[in-house]
Amino acid sequence: MAIGWLKVIQSVPWSDVISNAPKVADGAKGLWDRMSKKVAADTEASDDVTSTQTAPTHTLEQLQSELAALRSSHLQLETQMLGATELINSLAQQNQDLVQRVDRLQSQMRWLFVKILVGLVVVGCAAWWLGRSSGI
Repeated sequence: MAIGWLKVIQSVPWSDVISNAPKVADGAKGLWDRMSKKVAADTEASDDVTSTQTAPTHTLEQLQSELAALRSSHLQLETQMLGATELINSLAQQNQDLVQRVDRLQSQMRWLFVKILVGLVVVGCAAWWLGRSSGI
């Protein structure tokens, strides 16, 4: 099962993920800002509409109660959407952090590979030199 995860991780185009992570984070922040402003504006507008409506008939009362129920439903949906955008923003930030950590780990792995390669070359040269000096 670990082999499957390793293949999945290796198949990810990390250079694309790393280059797009700031764009994803900025997009999520922009979405969060737009949704926050929209919810505030819609709340103010619904308060204004409620205070300006007047009518003389019984059906108007029914319409007002239906309108109030619709407003309540609308506000609940906006609250859910605001929560979803907050979640998206949080996930984008976590993705950006993860990408930075993976990039750091890849860099450390490259240095480790170089160090191991240099160590093997040094050991090979030392063995070759010792073999030549003992044979003379």
